[in-house]
Amino acid sequence: MEEEMVVFTARYRGWMVIKKLSIDEKTTPQEVAAALAGMEATISRKSYEFTGINRNAVEEIAAKLSAGKRKSYVSLSEALSALKPSAFKEQLLTACPTPAHLPIAENYFVKCLLDNLGFKTNLDTETLSGTFPEIKVTKPRGNFGKKKKKP
Repeated sequence: MEEEMVVFTARYRGWMVIKKLSIDEKTTPQEVAAALAGMEATISRKSYEFTGINRNAVEEIAAKLSAGKRKSYVSLSEALSALKPSAFKEQLLTACPTPAHLPIAENYFVKCLLDNLGFKTNLDTETLSGTFPEIKVTKPRGNFGKKKKKP
């Protein structure tokens, strides 16, 4: 049998990523989906970064509109209804290096707003592992959060 695998590698201006999954007869389609979801998350995050928009400014706008709201279609509707088109456009334009970048900022805003309200805009490993508990999602190496030992 020919060796099967899922591989993503990128190297650009000091950024390098290698993600791979070797596939054998025991590998499930769900494991492949999880690997692809992890790769897509990396690609999505970096693609917005490389566009030149001020992601932090867009994230702040989305955070203000979604603050204190729970996941519901009513909350989503309220957040979108709170937008004042001309003022909103001006806010987004401040996050853009040129007016031509506005569609990218709008796209990123919608993604951030939906994510903040709990509506996933991309298939992620968290959703997959909730649906398929047999999937073992690898955690990043290192000590994070409160687990660190204090001297």
